[in-house]
Amino acid sequence: MVKLYPKTSLGMALVYISGAISWLIVMGIAALWFRTILLNPHTNPAVGYAISPLYYFLVTLHGMSAMYIIVEDLALGIFAYALYKSGMSVVHFRTLTALFWVLNLAPIVTFAGGPITGWYMYPPLALQTQSWLNYHTDALIGMAYFFLFINSVAAILASLFMFIDAIKTRPKEGKIPIFASYAMMFAGALIFLTEPALAAGELWYTLYFWANVPVNPLTWVVLFWFFGHPVVYYVPFTVFGGLYALIPHYAGRPLYSERWARWNIILLFTFSMLAWVHHLQTFPLPVYIRAFITPTTLILAAGSGLTVLNLALTIFYSPTGYNYKDPVGFAALIAYIGFILAGLQALILPINITNVIVHNTYYVVGHFHLMIWTIIIVGSVAIILDMLRNQVGAKLDFSSLGRGFLFAGLSMWTVGALLTGYTMSYAGYLGLIRRWDAYPIKFLPFMDVMTYGAMIMGLSFVFIALPIVLTMIRVGIPIFWTPTTGVTASPGITMNTQPPSSGTPSITKEVSTSDMNNKVTKLK
Repeated sequence: MVKLYPKTSLGMALVYISGAISWLIVMGIAALWFRTILLNPHTNPAVGYAISPLYYFLVTLHGMSAMYIIVEDLALGIFAYALYKSGMSVVHFRTLTALFWVLNLAPIVTFAGGPITGWYMYPPLALQTQSWLNYHTDALIGMAYFFLFINSVAAILASLFMFIDAIKTRPKEGKIPIFASYAMMFAGALIFLTEPALAAGELWYTLYFWANVPVNPLTWVVLFWFFGHPVVYYVPFTVFGGLYALIPHYAGRPLYSERWARWNIILLFTFSMLAWVHHLQTFPLPVYIRAFITPTTLILAAGSGLTVLNLALTIFYSPTGYNYKDPVGFAALIAYIGFILAGLQALILPINITNVIVHNTYYVVGHFHLMIWTIIIVGSVAIILDMLRNQVGAKLDFSSLGRGFLFAGLSMWTVGALLTGYTMSYAGYLGLIRRWDAYPIKFLPFMDVMTYGAMIMGLSFVFIALPIVLTMIRVGIPIFWTPTTGVTASPGITMNTQPPSSGTPSITKEVSTSDMNNKVTKLK
């Protein structure tokens, strides 16, 4: 009988992760496609005008699928897993499954219209019928924005329901485990507090096309960036919670300071909803706004720095040395180091004088893509691999083939990411403007290097995705997993081996370790 919805928190986590992986493939194909377009500077106007619509559609598909679907899927999938690992539980299985399908399927209607607006949808471009390849009437474009609105509402409700489930099933004594605490705040509260701004903007656009409601560009930009900046933190700060659990395990000691980690939640949560103003950092701006931008951004960066310091001291004071030979530990370490390298590029951005020079160049593209490729992608991979260990059972570990695929893929991914990201930033420092398919021919060698790096990442993604996807669909377990006598589940994190004692009758019992071992025997 086909299962219509998962009945465990681990199952719910895998559902949302599967959505993220599916759309990540779509986003990656779009990226490789428009990178091939950028191999030609299109200095010939006739050729440039012919290829530009396709280029801007691919860029829009790339950005929208990342920010409106993948980020939410990843954050919510990790949220559900954090509950599982913390002895807590998802309660609203049917509702969250239905919201998953709405969140992931609704944007397809929008993409079918061929938008070339960019993921940020700035007016007045996004209000013109010429900004769509296939939809050319007000009714159709209004429908496209309405389905984006539905997508946002689904994300808001999913985060809210999962947050409520976390509150219902929290420990009756003691503190909420650190992994679940970060997930609740950044995959839960931050989403349902900030994404309504995007939903309001999308509904406003819908009413513009359906009812001629006028749009104020400045108000719309404020609404958009109130979501547009925090959205980049939904996954990284949730991953922080995962790293706070995983890195101590592979360092063989407790987290250096759990108190720092908990106080950091307040700092990161508060200033992630204040620092969005730096997206308006172009002159002329009033002095008081410029004076507000720099300290809020630096304080937010200080919160990230506190996480880096906490994890660094945890690794440094490891009594046995950090275990990077395990694929999960290796991925967690790469995510941590990559976050530092990507963050260093951002240190100049809060400074008004330098930001105005590089804010619209590939310098910023290199910075935030390195963030995406390291703390978001690799950090999520570390958590997903730990998730799969719990799915297949504690008596199985990665086979030599599985380890080879993962180590090769993660290493190649890191090389490709650093090569592409730093090339982007250096080209931006030299003046390469972002989002243009026509550019000065002197930047052609930089575009070549970026494309080579992207190709390396595309190949490495196959190596990483194969053991993950095949394990998720339960056909690759004999290939990528092997029996072991050691228990691989992290002892420092509470395993969800019993149903939460919350008194809520609708909570479904979680799968215990012994149950999973019995299933593994059958699979083998």
